[in-house]
Amino acid sequence: MSDSISVLKEWSKSGKISDVSYGEDGILKLGDVSLQATESLQLATGSNKTCNYTIGSIFLQLLDTNQSLLVYRKACKKHKVKDAIKASDKAEIIAFFSESSGAAPKAGIATEKSETIPKPPDAPSQTEKKERDRDRQHEKKKHRSSSDRDRDKHRRESSSGKKRDRSRSSSRPPSSDRKEKAHKTIDPEKLFSNLSVVVGKREIKAKRDAEQAKLHEALSTEGFGAPAPEIIAKFSSQSMAHEIPVGDSASILKAGSGKDLSPILKLYSETMSGKNSTSGKGSSSGSKGKSSQEGQKRWRSYLVGKKPIIILPKGMTAPITLVNAHKFFGESKFMTREKMQKELRTKKQAPQTQFSRNVNARLGGGTVEYELMDNPRSKLNRPEDWERVVAVVALGQSWQMKDWPGFYSNPVQLFNKVFGFYVGMEGDKIPKELQGWSVLQAKLNRDKRGLDSVTYASFWNALDEWMAIHKPELLPQSIV
Repeated sequence: MSDSISVLKEWSKSGKISDVSYGEDGILKLGDVSLQATESLQLATGSNKTCNYTIGSIFLQLLDTNQSLLVYRKACKKHKVKDAIKASDKAEIIAFFSESSGAAPKAGIATEKSETIPKPPDAPSQTEKKERDRDRQHEKKKHRSSSDRDRDKHRRESSSGKKRDRSRSSSRPPSSDRKEKAHKTIDPEKLFSNLSVVVGKREIKAKRDAEQAKLHEALSTEGFGAPAPEIIAKFSSQSMAHEIPVGDSASILKAGSGKDLSPILKLYSETMSGKNSTSGKGSSSGSKGKSSQEGQKRWRSYLVGKKPIIILPKGMTAPITLVNAHKFFGESKFMTREKMQKELRTKKQAPQTQFSRNVNARLGGGTVEYELMDNPRSKLNRPEDWERVVAVVALGQSWQMKDWPGFYSNPVQLFNKVFGFYVGMEGDKIPKELQGWSVLQAKLNRDKRGLDSVTYASFWNALDEWMAIHKPELLPQSIV
Protein backbone atom coordinates (compact mmCIF):
# COMPACT_ATOMS: atom_id res chain seq x y z
CA MET A 1 0.00 0.00 0.00
CA SER A 2 2.91 2.37 0.77
CA ASP A 3 4.29 1.68 -2.71
CA SER A 4 1.07 2.98 -4.25
CA ILE A 5 1.24 6.16 -2.15
CA SER A 6 4.87 6.78 -3.15
CA VAL A 7 4.04 6.24 -6.82
CA LEU A 8 1.16 8.76 -6.64
CA LYS A 9 3.42 11.25 -4.85
CA GLU A 10 6.12 10.87 -7.49
CA TRP A 11 3.61 11.36 -10.33
CA SER A 12 2.13 14.45 -8.65
CA LYS A 13 5.42 16.17 -7.71
CA SER A 14 7.10 15.44 -11.04
CA GLY A 15 4.14 16.74 -13.04
CA LYS A 16 3.74 13.40 -14.86
CA ILE A 17 0.25 12.78 -13.54
CA SER A 18 -1.30 14.25 -16.68
CA ASP A 19 0.50 11.55 -18.72
CA VAL A 20 -1.11 8.72 -16.77
CA SER A 21 -3.81 6.83 -18.64
CA TYR A 22 -7.00 5.77 -16.87
CA GLY A 23 -8.25 2.70 -18.73
CA GLU A 24 -11.82 1.44 -18.85
CA ASP A 25 -10.65 -1.66 -16.96
CA GLY A 26 -9.86 0.54 -13.91
CA ILE A 27 -6.04 0.50 -14.23
CA LEU A 28 -3.80 3.59 -13.99
CA LYS A 29 -0.72 3.14 -16.17
CA LEU A 30 2.39 5.20 -16.89
CA GLY A 31 5.13 3.37 -18.70
CA ASP A 32 5.82 0.09 -16.92
CA VAL A 33 4.16 1.21 -13.68
CA SER A 34 0.46 0.45 -13.16
CA LEU A 35 -1.94 0.84 -10.23
CA GLN A 36 -5.37 -0.62 -9.54
CA ALA A 37 -7.91 2.24 -9.29
CA THR A 38 -10.13 0.32 -6.86
CA GLU A 39 -7.29 -0.16 -4.34
CA SER A 40 -8.06 1.66 -1.06
CA LEU A 41 -5.40 3.84 0.64
CA GLN A 42 -5.35 4.91 4.28
CA LEU A 43 -3.78 8.36 4.67
CA ALA A 44 -2.75 10.16 7.84
CA THR A 45 -2.97 13.88 7.04
CA GLY A 46 -1.34 16.77 8.85
CA SER A 47 -4.31 17.42 11.17
CA ASN A 48 -4.01 13.93 12.70
CA LYS A 49 -6.97 12.81 10.61
CA THR A 50 -7.17 9.46 8.87
CA CYS A 51 -8.78 9.31 5.43
CA ASN A 52 -9.66 6.24 3.37
CA TYR A 53 -10.04 6.73 -0.38
CA THR A 54 -9.38 4.65 -3.48
CA ILE A 55 -6.49 5.37 -5.82
CA GLY A 56 -8.92 6.33 -8.61
CA SER A 57 -10.63 8.96 -6.44
CA ILE A 58 -7.29 10.50 -5.37
CA PHE A 59 -5.92 10.43 -8.94
CA LEU A 60 -8.92 12.29 -10.37
CA GLN A 61 -8.54 14.98 -7.68
CA LEU A 62 -4.76 15.38 -8.23
CA LEU A 63 -5.21 15.52 -12.00
CA ASP A 64 -6.51 19.10 -11.69
CA THR A 65 -6.20 20.63 -8.20
CA ASN A 66 -8.15 23.76 -9.24
CA GLN A 67 -11.12 21.99 -10.76
CA SER A 68 -14.58 22.68 -9.36
CA LEU A 69 -16.48 20.16 -7.27
CA LEU A 70 -19.04 19.61 -10.07
CA VAL A 71 -16.34 18.79 -12.64
CA TYR A 72 -14.67 16.42 -10.19
CA ARG A 73 -17.97 14.62 -9.46
CA LYS A 74 -18.65 14.19 -13.17
CA ALA A 75 -15.18 12.67 -13.65
CA CYS A 76 -15.83 10.23 -10.77
CA LYS A 77 -19.17 9.26 -12.33
CA LYS A 78 -17.54 8.73 -15.71
CA HIS A 79 -14.90 6.35 -14.30
CA LYS A 80 -17.39 4.70 -11.89
CA VAL A 81 -15.60 5.95 -8.75
CA LYS A 82 -18.00 5.69 -5.81
CA ASP A 83 -15.90 7.28 -3.00
CA ALA A 84 -15.41 10.85 -4.21
CA ILE A 85 -13.18 12.97 -1.94
CA LYS A 86 -15.15 15.18 0.41
CA ALA A 87 -14.79 18.95 0.12
CA SER A 88 -13.47 19.09 3.69
CA ASP A 89 -10.64 16.63 2.85
CA LYS A 90 -9.71 18.11 -0.51
CA ALA A 91 -7.01 20.55 0.70
CA GLU A 92 -5.32 18.00 2.96
CA ILE A 93 -5.25 15.31 0.25
CA ILE A 94 -3.70 17.74 -2.26
CA ALA A 95 -1.13 18.90 0.30
CA PHE A 96 -0.27 15.31 1.18
CA PHE A 97 0.61 14.35 -2.40
CA SER A 98 2.03 17.70 -3.58
CA GLU A 99 4.76 20.10 -2.60
CA SER A 100 4.09 23.19 -0.53
CA SER A 101 3.69 25.32 -3.63
CA GLY A 102 1.25 22.83 -5.05
CA ALA A 103 1.51 20.83 -8.20
CA ALA A 104 1.05 22.56 -11.48
CA PRO A 105 -2.67 22.46 -12.35
CA LYS A 106 -3.53 20.08 -15.12
CA ALA A 107 -6.65 20.09 -17.24
CA GLY A 108 -8.47 17.07 -18.65
CA ILE A 109 -8.37 13.34 -17.89
CA ALA A 110 -6.05 11.05 -19.81
CA THR A 111 -7.58 7.76 -20.92
CA GLU A 112 -6.61 5.09 -23.37
CA LYS A 113 -9.05 6.46 -25.95
CA SER A 114 -8.71 10.23 -25.40
CA GLU A 115 -5.90 12.75 -25.22
CA THR A 116 -5.39 15.52 -22.66
CA ILE A 117 -6.14 19.09 -23.59
CA PRO A 118 -3.50 21.43 -22.08
CA LYS A 119 -4.63 24.63 -20.44
CA PRO A 120 -3.70 27.75 -22.45
CA PRO A 121 -0.74 29.54 -20.84
CA ASP A 122 -2.23 33.02 -21.16
CA ALA A 123 -5.57 32.17 -19.55
CA PRO A 124 -6.68 34.80 -17.00
CA SER A 125 -6.75 33.91 -13.34
CA GLN A 126 -9.91 33.63 -11.26
CA THR A 127 -9.40 37.03 -9.59
CA GLU A 128 -8.98 38.78 -12.95
CA LYS A 129 -12.18 37.18 -14.24
CA LYS A 130 -14.10 38.35 -11.15
CA GLU A 131 -12.83 41.92 -11.54
CA ARG A 132 -13.82 41.99 -15.22
CA ASP A 133 -17.28 40.67 -14.49
CA ARG A 134 -17.74 43.26 -11.73
CA ASP A 135 -16.78 46.10 -14.09
CA ARG A 136 -19.19 44.86 -16.76
CA GLN A 137 -22.08 44.66 -14.32
CA HIS A 138 -21.33 48.19 -13.06
CA GLU A 139 -21.41 49.55 -16.63
CA LYS A 140 -24.70 47.74 -17.33
CA LYS A 141 -26.29 49.25 -14.22
CA LYS A 142 -25.21 52.74 -15.29
CA HIS A 143 -26.65 52.21 -18.75
CA ARG A 144 -29.91 50.89 -17.32
CA SER A 145 -30.32 53.76 -14.89
CA SER A 146 -29.85 56.37 -17.65
CA SER A 147 -32.25 54.59 -19.98
CA ASP A 148 -34.83 54.27 -17.19
CA ARG A 149 -34.63 58.01 -16.51
CA ASP A 150 -35.19 58.78 -20.19
CA ARG A 151 -38.13 56.38 -20.33
CA ASP A 152 -39.80 57.92 -17.25
CA LYS A 153 -39.35 61.41 -18.67
CA HIS A 154 -40.97 60.36 -21.95
CA ARG A 155 -43.91 58.80 -20.09
CA ARG A 156 -44.50 61.97 -18.05
CA GLU A 157 -44.46 64.12 -21.17
CA SER A 158 -46.86 61.81 -23.03
CA SER A 159 -49.28 61.64 -20.09
CA SER A 160 -49.33 65.44 -19.72
CA GLY A 161 -49.99 65.74 -23.49
CA LYS A 162 -52.94 63.35 -23.25
CA LYS A 163 -54.41 65.34 -20.36
CA ARG A 164 -54.21 68.57 -22.39
CA ASP A 165 -55.91 66.86 -25.33
CA ARG A 166 -58.71 65.63 -23.08
CA SER A 167 -59.27 69.10 -21.62
CA ARG A 168 -59.39 70.60 -25.09
CA SER A 169 -61.86 67.99 -26.34
CA SER A 170 -64.10 68.51 -23.30
CA SER A 171 -64.17 72.28 -23.88
CA ARG A 172 -65.28 71.90 -27.49
CA PRO A 173 -68.93 72.78 -28.30
CA PRO A 174 -71.28 69.88 -29.21
CA SER A 175 -71.30 68.97 -32.87
CA SER A 176 -74.19 69.56 -35.25
CA ASP A 177 -74.77 65.81 -35.58
CA ARG A 178 -75.59 65.52 -31.89
CA LYS A 179 -78.06 68.37 -32.13
CA GLU A 180 -79.84 66.71 -35.03
CA LYS A 181 -80.07 63.39 -33.15
CA ALA A 182 -81.42 65.05 -30.03
CA HIS A 183 -84.18 66.95 -31.90
CA LYS A 184 -85.07 64.17 -34.35
CA THR A 185 -88.80 63.34 -34.29
CA ILE A 186 -90.25 59.78 -34.21
CA ASP A 187 -92.24 58.59 -37.20
CA PRO A 188 -95.80 57.60 -36.02
CA GLU A 189 -96.19 54.91 -38.68
CA LYS A 190 -92.95 53.27 -37.66
CA LEU A 191 -93.98 53.45 -34.01
CA PHE A 192 -97.32 51.69 -34.67
CA SER A 193 -95.63 49.00 -36.79
CA ASN A 194 -93.19 48.27 -33.99
CA LEU A 195 -96.04 48.06 -31.49
CA SER A 196 -97.93 45.61 -33.71
CA VAL A 197 -94.87 43.40 -33.99
CA VAL A 198 -94.46 43.34 -30.20
CA VAL A 199 -98.17 42.54 -29.66
CA GLY A 200 -98.01 39.76 -32.27
CA LYS A 201 -95.01 38.18 -30.57
CA ARG A 202 -96.77 38.25 -27.24
CA GLU A 203 -99.87 36.58 -28.71
CA ILE A 204 -97.70 33.84 -30.29
CA LYS A 205 -95.89 33.28 -26.99
CA ALA A 206 -99.19 33.04 -25.07
CA LYS A 207 -100.53 30.52 -27.59
CA ARG A 208 -97.35 28.47 -27.35
CA ASP A 209 -97.46 28.49 -23.54
CA ALA A 210 -101.07 27.25 -23.62
CA GLU A 211 -100.09 24.35 -25.94
CA GLN A 212 -97.15 23.46 -23.70
CA ALA A 213 -99.45 23.42 -20.65
CA LYS A 214 -101.87 21.05 -22.43
CA LEU A 215 -99.00 18.80 -23.48
CA HIS A 216 -97.59 18.60 -19.93
CA GLU A 217 -101.04 17.81 -18.61
CA ALA A 218 -101.47 15.00 -21.17
CA LEU A 219 -98.05 13.49 -20.36
CA SER A 220 -98.30 13.79 -16.57
CA THR A 221 -99.10 10.81 -14.35
CA GLU A 222 -102.52 12.24 -13.47
CA GLY A 223 -103.50 12.82 -17.08
CA PHE A 224 -101.77 9.81 -18.62
CA GLY A 225 -104.05 8.08 -21.07
CA ALA A 226 -106.29 11.13 -21.48
CA PRO A 227 -107.77 11.59 -24.98
CA ALA A 228 -105.15 14.04 -26.32
CA PRO A 229 -103.64 12.20 -29.31
CA GLU A 230 -103.67 15.28 -31.55
CA ILE A 231 -101.52 17.25 -29.07
CA ILE A 232 -98.97 14.46 -28.66
CA ALA A 233 -98.84 13.83 -32.43
CA LYS A 234 -98.25 17.52 -33.16
CA PHE A 235 -95.53 17.78 -30.53
CA SER A 236 -93.74 14.62 -31.74
CA SER A 237 -93.76 15.83 -35.37
CA GLN A 238 -92.33 19.22 -34.35
CA SER A 239 -89.62 17.70 -32.13
CA MET A 240 -88.62 15.14 -34.79
CA ALA A 241 -88.23 17.93 -37.35
CA HIS A 242 -85.54 19.57 -35.20
CA GLU A 243 -83.64 16.37 -34.36
CA ILE A 244 -80.14 15.82 -35.76
CA PRO A 245 -79.24 12.18 -36.54
CA VAL A 246 -76.19 10.99 -34.60
CA GLY A 247 -74.21 7.89 -35.47
CA ASP A 248 -72.38 5.72 -32.96
CA SER A 249 -71.17 2.13 -32.72
CA ALA A 250 -74.70 0.92 -31.99
CA SER A 251 -76.62 2.94 -34.56
CA ILE A 252 -74.24 1.86 -37.34
CA LEU A 253 -75.50 -1.69 -36.90
CA LYS A 254 -79.12 -0.58 -37.09
CA ALA A 255 -80.74 -1.25 -40.44
CA GLY A 256 -84.10 -0.86 -42.05
CA SER A 257 -86.20 -3.77 -43.13
CA GLY A 258 -84.78 -5.78 -45.99
CA LYS A 259 -81.10 -5.11 -45.20
CA ASP A 260 -78.64 -7.92 -44.52
CA LEU A 261 -76.10 -7.34 -41.74
CA SER A 262 -73.87 -10.32 -42.56
CA PRO A 263 -71.31 -8.25 -44.59
CA ILE A 264 -70.80 -5.96 -41.58
CA LEU A 265 -70.21 -8.94 -39.32
CA LYS A 266 -67.73 -10.44 -41.81
CA LEU A 267 -65.84 -7.14 -42.01
CA TYR A 268 -65.67 -6.95 -38.23
CA SER A 269 -64.40 -10.53 -37.97
CA GLU A 270 -61.72 -9.96 -40.60
CA THR A 271 -60.56 -6.77 -38.84
CA MET A 272 -60.32 -8.45 -35.44
CA SER A 273 -58.52 -11.50 -36.82
CA GLY A 274 -56.07 -9.18 -38.62
CA LYS A 275 -55.26 -7.42 -35.34
CA ASN A 276 -54.64 -10.71 -33.55
CA SER A 277 -52.32 -12.05 -36.27
CA THR A 278 -48.55 -11.81 -35.62
CA SER A 279 -47.54 -10.79 -39.15
CA GLY A 280 -47.03 -7.01 -39.33
CA LYS A 281 -46.12 -6.30 -42.97
CA GLY A 282 -47.06 -7.79 -46.32
CA SER A 283 -49.54 -10.46 -45.25
CA SER A 284 -50.03 -13.08 -47.95
CA SER A 285 -53.25 -13.86 -49.73
CA GLY A 286 -53.41 -17.19 -47.90
CA SER A 287 -53.60 -15.43 -44.51
CA LYS A 288 -56.38 -13.17 -45.80
CA GLY A 289 -58.38 -16.18 -46.95
CA LYS A 290 -57.87 -17.79 -43.56
CA SER A 291 -59.10 -14.69 -41.68
CA SER A 292 -62.22 -14.50 -43.87
CA GLN A 293 -62.94 -18.17 -43.15
CA GLU A 294 -62.62 -17.53 -39.42
CA GLY A 295 -65.05 -14.60 -39.75
CA GLN A 296 -67.58 -16.92 -41.43
CA LYS A 297 -67.16 -19.48 -38.65
CA ARG A 298 -67.97 -16.87 -36.01
CA TRP A 299 -71.43 -16.44 -37.51
CA ARG A 300 -73.40 -18.90 -35.36
CA SER A 301 -75.73 -20.32 -37.94
CA TYR A 302 -77.06 -22.85 -35.45
CA LEU A 303 -78.76 -19.98 -33.58
CA VAL A 304 -80.68 -18.69 -36.60
CA GLY A 305 -84.42 -19.30 -36.15
CA LYS A 306 -84.08 -20.30 -32.47
CA LYS A 307 -86.05 -18.74 -29.63
CA PRO A 308 -84.15 -16.30 -27.40
CA ILE A 309 -84.37 -17.15 -23.69
CA ILE A 310 -85.02 -14.80 -20.77
CA ILE A 311 -84.13 -16.35 -17.38
CA LEU A 312 -86.11 -15.21 -14.32
CA PRO A 313 -85.35 -15.54 -10.59
CA LYS A 314 -87.04 -18.23 -8.50
CA GLY A 315 -86.99 -16.16 -5.30
CA MET A 316 -90.32 -15.47 -3.64
CA THR A 317 -89.31 -11.86 -2.89
CA ALA A 318 -88.55 -10.91 -6.51
CA PRO A 319 -91.11 -8.50 -8.03
CA ILE A 320 -91.09 -10.38 -11.36
CA THR A 321 -90.97 -14.18 -11.47
CA LEU A 322 -92.20 -16.82 -13.89
CA VAL A 323 -95.75 -16.32 -12.58
CA ASN A 324 -96.17 -12.69 -13.68
CA ALA A 325 -93.30 -12.33 -16.20
CA HIS A 326 -95.51 -12.93 -19.25
CA LYS A 327 -97.88 -10.20 -18.11
CA PHE A 328 -95.07 -7.67 -17.79
CA PHE A 329 -92.69 -8.52 -20.67
CA GLY A 330 -95.44 -9.53 -23.08
CA GLU A 331 -98.25 -7.10 -22.23
CA SER A 332 -96.44 -4.16 -20.50
CA LYS A 333 -98.55 -4.59 -17.34
CA PHE A 334 -97.23 -5.34 -13.86
CA MET A 335 -99.34 -7.51 -11.56
CA THR A 336 -98.14 -8.73 -8.20
CA ARG A 337 -97.29 -12.40 -7.83
CA GLU A 338 -100.20 -13.00 -5.40
CA LYS A 339 -102.84 -11.41 -7.67
CA MET A 340 -101.53 -13.27 -10.68
CA GLN A 341 -101.68 -16.61 -8.86
CA LYS A 342 -105.32 -15.99 -7.90
CA GLU A 343 -106.18 -15.14 -11.49
CA LEU A 344 -104.48 -18.30 -12.77
CA ARG A 345 -106.32 -20.45 -10.19
CA THR A 346 -109.69 -19.08 -11.21
CA LYS A 347 -108.94 -19.72 -14.88
CA LYS A 348 -107.22 -23.03 -14.05
CA GLN A 349 -104.24 -22.12 -16.20
CA ALA A 350 -100.48 -22.50 -15.87
CA PRO A 351 -98.15 -19.49 -16.30
CA GLN A 352 -97.42 -18.75 -19.94
CA THR A 353 -93.74 -19.13 -20.87
CA GLN A 354 -93.70 -17.95 -24.49
CA PHE A 355 -94.73 -14.76 -26.21
CA SER A 356 -94.05 -12.94 -29.50
CA ARG A 357 -92.85 -9.39 -29.92
CA ASN A 358 -92.33 -7.16 -32.95
CA VAL A 359 -88.81 -5.84 -33.41
CA ASN A 360 -88.32 -2.14 -34.14
CA ALA A 361 -88.06 -1.33 -37.86
CA ARG A 362 -84.70 0.36 -37.41
CA LEU A 363 -83.27 -3.02 -36.32
CA GLY A 364 -84.71 -4.83 -39.33
CA GLY A 365 -88.31 -5.39 -38.24
CA GLY A 366 -89.98 -8.78 -37.99
CA THR A 367 -91.32 -10.85 -35.09
CA VAL A 368 -89.29 -12.70 -32.46
CA GLU A 369 -90.74 -15.38 -30.18
CA TYR A 370 -89.17 -15.35 -26.69
CA GLU A 371 -89.09 -18.13 -24.10
CA LEU A 372 -89.28 -17.59 -20.32
CA MET A 373 -87.82 -19.96 -17.74
CA ASP A 374 -86.55 -19.98 -14.15
CA ASN A 375 -84.83 -23.40 -14.01
CA PRO A 376 -82.33 -23.36 -16.93
CA ARG A 377 -80.17 -26.12 -15.40
CA SER A 378 -82.87 -28.75 -16.01
CA LYS A 379 -83.94 -27.50 -19.47
CA LEU A 380 -80.69 -26.41 -21.16
CA ASN A 381 -78.51 -29.48 -21.64
CA ARG A 382 -76.11 -28.42 -24.43
CA PRO A 383 -73.75 -25.42 -24.79
CA GLU A 384 -75.72 -24.40 -27.91
CA ASP A 385 -78.86 -24.18 -25.79
CA TRP A 386 -77.15 -21.89 -23.28
CA GLU A 387 -76.08 -19.60 -26.12
CA ARG A 388 -79.77 -18.85 -26.70
CA VAL A 389 -79.86 -17.00 -23.34
CA VAL A 390 -80.03 -13.28 -24.10
CA ALA A 391 -81.16 -11.80 -20.76
CA VAL A 392 -81.08 -12.69 -17.07
CA VAL A 393 -83.36 -10.91 -14.59
CA ALA A 394 -81.10 -10.75 -11.55
CA LEU A 395 -82.35 -11.29 -8.02
CA GLY A 396 -79.26 -9.57 -6.59
CA GLN A 397 -77.91 -12.71 -4.93
CA SER A 398 -75.13 -14.86 -6.38
CA TRP A 399 -76.80 -18.11 -5.27
CA GLN A 400 -79.25 -17.60 -8.15
CA MET A 401 -76.53 -18.90 -10.55
CA LYS A 402 -74.64 -21.32 -8.26
CA ASP A 403 -75.58 -24.54 -10.16
CA TRP A 404 -75.21 -23.06 -13.69
CA PRO A 405 -72.38 -24.45 -15.89
CA GLY A 406 -69.05 -22.76 -16.67
CA PHE A 407 -68.80 -18.99 -16.53
CA TYR A 408 -72.60 -18.76 -16.21
CA SER A 409 -72.15 -19.47 -12.48
CA ASN A 410 -69.95 -16.37 -12.03
CA PRO A 411 -72.14 -13.22 -12.03
CA VAL A 412 -69.29 -10.92 -13.08
CA GLN A 413 -68.42 -13.05 -16.13
CA LEU A 414 -72.07 -13.87 -16.82
CA PHE A 415 -73.19 -10.25 -17.22
CA ASN A 416 -70.27 -9.55 -19.55
CA LYS A 417 -71.71 -12.17 -21.93
CA VAL A 418 -75.46 -11.80 -21.26
CA PHE A 419 -77.73 -8.75 -20.85
CA GLY A 420 -78.44 -8.23 -17.14
CA PHE A 421 -81.59 -6.56 -15.78
CA TYR A 422 -82.58 -5.85 -12.18
CA VAL A 423 -86.03 -4.55 -11.27
CA GLY A 424 -87.06 -3.64 -7.75
CA MET A 425 -89.97 -1.93 -6.07
CA GLU A 426 -89.61 1.78 -5.37
CA GLY A 427 -88.22 2.33 -1.86
CA ASP A 428 -86.51 -1.07 -1.54
CA LYS A 429 -82.76 -1.26 -0.92
CA ILE A 430 -80.55 -2.41 -3.77
CA PRO A 431 -78.51 -5.55 -2.88
CA LYS A 432 -74.81 -4.88 -2.22
CA GLU A 433 -73.66 -7.72 -4.50
CA LEU A 434 -75.43 -6.05 -7.43
CA GLN A 435 -73.14 -3.01 -7.27
CA GLY A 436 -70.25 -4.93 -8.88
CA TRP A 437 -72.30 -6.43 -11.73
CA SER A 438 -72.89 -4.98 -15.20
CA VAL A 439 -76.69 -4.88 -14.79
CA LEU A 440 -79.31 -2.33 -15.89
CA GLN A 441 -81.29 -1.22 -12.83
CA ALA A 442 -84.95 -0.17 -12.92
CA LYS A 443 -87.79 0.53 -10.47
CA LEU A 444 -91.53 -0.24 -10.35
CA ASN A 445 -93.93 2.16 -8.66
CA ARG A 446 -96.10 0.56 -6.00
CA ASP A 447 -99.30 2.43 -6.90
CA LYS A 448 -99.01 4.24 -10.26
CA ARG A 449 -99.45 1.55 -12.90
CA GLY A 450 -99.19 4.15 -15.67
CA LEU A 451 -95.42 4.22 -15.04
CA ASP A 452 -94.98 0.50 -15.79
CA SER A 453 -94.53 1.33 -19.46
CA VAL A 454 -91.39 3.33 -18.63
CA THR A 455 -89.67 0.31 -17.06
CA TYR A 456 -91.00 -1.91 -19.84
CA ALA A 457 -89.58 0.38 -22.54
CA SER A 458 -86.18 0.72 -20.82
CA PHE A 459 -85.81 -3.08 -20.74
CA TRP A 460 -86.75 -3.74 -24.38
CA ASN A 461 -84.83 -0.78 -25.83
CA ALA A 462 -81.65 -1.90 -24.08
CA LEU A 463 -82.15 -5.60 -24.93
CA ASP A 464 -82.83 -4.90 -28.62
CA GLU A 465 -79.62 -2.83 -28.86
CA TRP A 466 -77.66 -5.57 -27.08
CA MET A 467 -78.99 -8.36 -29.32
CA ALA A 468 -78.29 -6.37 -32.49
CA ILE A 469 -74.61 -6.19 -31.50
CA HIS A 470 -73.90 -9.44 -29.62
CA LYS A 471 -76.44 -11.98 -30.91
CA PRO A 472 -77.87 -10.79 -34.23
CA GLU A 473 -78.47 -14.42 -35.27
CA LEU A 474 -81.49 -14.55 -32.95
CA LEU A 475 -83.14 -11.55 -34.65
CA PRO A 476 -85.27 -12.01 -37.80
CA GLN A 477 -82.99 -12.59 -40.82
CA SER A 478 -83.97 -10.73 -43.97
CA ILE A 479 -83.79 -12.63 -47.25
CA VAL A 480 -81.69 -10.83 -49.87
